[in-house]
Amino acid sequence: MPRVPLLLGGFAPFLAVSIFHLAVKLAGLVELDRATKGLTMPALLLGVVIVILAGRLRLRTSVLALLVTALTLSWLGDVMLPFFLVGLSFFLAAHLAYITVFHVGFRRRPSWWAIGLVPWFAGLLLALWPYLDETWPAVALYGAALALMAASATRGNVFTTIGGALFVASDSLLAFRIFTPLFQTPPEDTLIMGLYLAAQLVIVIGVLRTAVPRIPRSPRASVAAA
Repeated sequence: MPRVPLLLGGFAPFLAVSIFHLAVKLAGLVELDRATKGLTMPALLLGVVIVILAGRLRLRTSVLALLVTALTLSWLGDVMLPFFLVGLSFFLAAHLAYITVFHVGFRRRPSWWAIGLVPWFAGLLLALWPYLDETWPAVALYGAALALMAASATRGNVFTTIGGALFVASDSLLAFRIFTPLFQTPPEDTLIMGLYLAAQLVIVIGVLRTAVPRIPRSPRASVAAA
């Protein structure tokens, strides 16, 4: 399990990029906002690499591959979201990757409170319904995948659980921003993005908590291998 100083050092580039991105979003600098949005997930991926290598940690190959896949798909969703259905498809695939991470990397059953995602999902669709057009099947499918991801996140630890909840909060507000007149100001947009970035970071930290120290090869084993 990585220690706090290692996490702070490893994810320092992500935190720096995220803070700068949120600052330009809050300031309403649209072009700089678009230019920096695509840097956040690569910086988070870099943090994963730094923590694993600098901490001499070993993460199960399947879990690491799925985590990298989820972050890569999230990055594609970030940069392609202006093309709504394309971006939504990438985020849908990212949630499916996260769901698989939580089922492969953790053995606990989902928490009982995950049942609360059912009325959330129904309420969100009901609130958005007057504003949805032919995109409603895609929105409903994405919402179901988001709810399943958040429920699956409770199989992990407190970090993955919080990350799943933050993702639900961010995407719920984003849905109202996209389809309704609500949440259109720069501060509200900054809040939505801040929740999303926090969700990604906390989920990653939760998954990295399953990493174990690498066992160094003994000199005798090295000689035998030679």
